[in-house]
Amino acid sequence: MFKNIYTTFATNFASALLNLLIAVVISQTLGAEVKGEQSIILTNIVIILLFNNIIGGATLVYIVPRYNNRKVMLYSYLWAFIICSGAFGVTRLFPGLNHELLIHTFILTFISALASANAMMLLGKEKILAKNLIHIMQIFSVAIFLLLSIFVFDIQNIYAYIHALYFGYGMSLAISLILLLKYWNAGEKVTEKTKKPLLAGMFRYGFYNQLAHITQMLSLRLSYYLLLIYYSNESVGIYSIAVAIIESVWLISKSIATVQYARITNSIDKVYNIRLTVKLLKSSLIFSILMILFLAILPASFFQFLFGEEFAPVKRIIVLLMPGILVYNFYLIPGHYFSGIGKYHINTIASAAGLIATLVFGLILIPLFDFYGAAIAATISFTATSLYTFWVLKKLSGFPLTYFLPGKADIREYSDFIKKIFSKDA
Repeated sequence: MFKNIYTTFATNFASALLNLLIAVVISQTLGAEVKGEQSIILTNIVIILLFNNIIGGATLVYIVPRYNNRKVMLYSYLWAFIICSGAFGVTRLFPGLNHELLIHTFILTFISALASANAMMLLGKEKILAKNLIHIMQIFSVAIFLLLSIFVFDIQNIYAYIHALYFGYGMSLAISLILLLKYWNAGEKVTEKTKKPLLAGMFRYGFYNQLAHITQMLSLRLSYYLLLIYYSNESVGIYSIAVAIIESVWLISKSIATVQYARITNSIDKVYNIRLTVKLLKSSLIFSILMILFLAILPASFFQFLFGEEFAPVKRIIVLLMPGILVYNFYLIPGHYFSGIGKYHINTIASAAGLIATLVFGLILIPLFDFYGAAIAATISFTATSLYTFWVLKKLSGFPLTYFLPGKADIREYSDFIKKIFSKDA
């Protein structure tokens, strides 16, 4: 399992570097305004995918071992078409919107939805390496084509990024289809006493899971829209850079959570699942603290040099986000435990608490302090979400508070693990 965590982290780390390259290229060559447009386009795609993923998202990891995979894929694809077509139809009712950009947004969302469904099916079979390959190839393809669009084809606007997304998402879909063919006949690996019909099961699990993801996404990105309303694309662009950098702290946590989720969905051992979750939570905290300390020592001039003069406030925004980013580990790891055992409503309640905090404090602080207010609101939101999820896990496990915090033995164990990895690489 630790090998899967290590390879998933390596994939996420490489993806983060490529995303950083994308952010640097857009910021330096196209400016903060286009960076803001890019952030809004990506956020729109993610929001549509949230509704699409009621059928074709992360719940497939839970569904795949329990149901016929061919039907799972068919329903996921049909749902993706319905959601993207419906979203396009709804936006046609609003004449003030940029319909040309919206058409691209919906086509890209559909391609991404199909590739995502394929990747989640592979993850449900615990094919971690295959899922990681799809992810890294998508980001790599976007980065390469973006560079070609700007520096070879001389496209100096948002369409340089849109064309890169077409190439990257298309590559991801092609690779995922090829990899999935090898595991076409899998399914019903995990047996349960009671099991709902497939479509009902997909909707039931998907609805509760996506309700959590929708509220979580809104709590994470609602500030973008508030900044756009009260200020400008430039504010969104500057804030989005800080968010992208500080969220890199979650690289290890999300890598751990991905493997944890796949493992727990394929297990019915309750004691093993909860002990595994606590152990992985400690790991996540240790590595997150180290990454936060690294970001803390980087000077403000470093970010200004990397992204341009317009991005001078980035370091101060990062500092305001640090406490929330650290405490959010108490949601990421326990949240994937609850998803793995099918208790999605717990994550929904936690994410709703975070969304309420974002809305209330965002409306108060953003008009007063611009992106600094957004950062403070985000930290409060992360704390609200994490406190509820951790409280439920602690109550369920019966463990004392100190059991969840890493001690000397845990630090020594992970230090030895890292040394072992580097000694093998050497």
